[in-house]
Amino acid sequence: MKRRSFIKTAASASAVAGAGVFSILKYPRGAQAAGWGAWPMDDKAKAAAFLPTELQPEGVLELHINGGLSCFDTFYTIPERGQDDYRYMWIFDENAPASEGRQPIDTLQGRWDSCQTGYTEMTNPLGATDSDGNEIHLGPWTWPFWSRPDVMARMRIVVTSHDQVAHEGANPKSFTGLGLGNPRMAGLGTAIQRYFTENEEAKGGGGIRPAPYSYVLYPAGYAPFNAVAASAVGAHPGSARPLVVSVEPDSELTNLLSRSVTENPDAFDDAVAFYRAEYAARLRSFGHSTPARAAERENYDFSVFARENAPVLTDILQPSLFNSITPPAQLCQSNMGVADDMPAMQARLAANLLTREQNSARYVLWIDAGLQPRPTGGHDVHSASVRYNATNYSHTFSALLDNIVDPMNPRAGDENRVDLDRQMVLINTEFGRQPVQQGNSTGTNHHPWGYVQIFIGGPITEPSVYGAMQESDGYATTSVSAAQSRMMVLQSMGIYPFSTQSYNVADGGFLDEAEAATEIRNTFLGLDV
Repeated sequence: MKRRSFIKTAASASAVAGAGVFSILKYPRGAQAAGWGAWPMDDKAKAAAFLPTELQPEGVLELHINGGLSCFDTFYTIPERGQDDYRYMWIFDENAPASEGRQPIDTLQGRWDSCQTGYTEMTNPLGATDSDGNEIHLGPWTWPFWSRPDVMARMRIVVTSHDQVAHEGANPKSFTGLGLGNPRMAGLGTAIQRYFTENEEAKGGGGIRPAPYSYVLYPAGYAPFNAVAASAVGAHPGSARPLVVSVEPDSELTNLLSRSVTENPDAFDDAVAFYRAEYAARLRSFGHSTPARAAERENYDFSVFARENAPVLTDILQPSLFNSITPPAQLCQSNMGVADDMPAMQARLAANLLTREQNSARYVLWIDAGLQPRPTGGHDVHSASVRYNATNYSHTFSALLDNIVDPMNPRAGDENRVDLDRQMVLINTEFGRQPVQQGNSTGTNHHPWGYVQIFIGGPITEPSVYGAMQESDGYATTSVSAAQSRMMVLQSMGIYPFSTQSYNVADGGFLDEAEAATEIRNTFLGLDV
């Protein structure tokens, strides 16, 4: 074929393929159908559970404390619980057998003193009780929150439980709400990416664009167990996959997005378009009509569209956002010995993606391993739990709060910080840590039977707690499941959780969609408005 004919054919093929992608995404069930995830307002019972648009956040920042968040010394502290028998917050009390022979700095009180927080008490009341009537405090390693009453006033603590004890099963459960092996297992960002792609009128803007609506941020060099589930697409189209970004200093990502490796990007795109058109022709019946629907071809077409427009991302993922942040040399009188402040770098990027004036994200997942990750992975404290929790938790929480607007203390750069009136923050984890010492070690073991997630801002307007854990063993007496917690986020954004290819009512233990949506809004989110 002559070069002129090739280019002409390729250009024509590119236009046809592009139109196909757009029509597939905009009209997945016919030209008159609402986009995927749109709330079924034609059903009165379901419409009644719809969250008013003014309460829906424009975007969500999810902070995943990877490795297991110890809730009993952070967001679910009942100070008197375990004080007499050295459990819960008091496992490593200076008088506990677990602390025998240890240096004072490795006891609860010694570690608290070494951190020099400026507070005399080790807990701070939230101003809310759990479902069993227990007054809940924020524990010692949440102290950065205590100076932010604006954030604490918009905090809802949600007790969660499941039965996956190992990271390999618990991570997929926490990211997707569904277990390994389920063909519908998809990250929360997948549903959000698809919803905004297919709904041009969605709050915060929608429609097809090369810039992603959802991102997953990993700290460079950290590979948590089965965390790939965070970007799984399940039964959704490939166009719904979030963009995965490895956060590291001087990232090569921006150079790759500029497509500078290809000497002639236009010629490359023409060649790809030509061969795509040839393949599509093979899917036509007797050489005419439209090509047969093929999910993989449609996914590839969208990836081509994204690749051809990759330079759009160079404006979003600017090199300055990957500049190294110098970590503190010491925290709580301990030497850190790390080259980069990864939590601060991830927090900066996450906030910037959500608050951009153009092409802003609607969901960013920040997978946090701490400033000084444990050798077993992130926050997985099978040993030295007091030492690492005191430094890693408080530092990550400080990085988060530094990127949230403080209405009482305006600062330069607030336009690139999360505004709790516009965005919602979710603190999540794959499971908690047990309320007892692990054997004879200095750590605690995994505890999926009772842990917490924290919803901050967005529709949450007052401090509150849903669920409770019993004193005997820390097992939840009232809780949400991992699937129900994912449904809560979707519903808070006005996305129908039970749309095709997402969740079934049975995934959340419900029998009826309208009943489920009402329970999620009124009971789990506490928004009986």
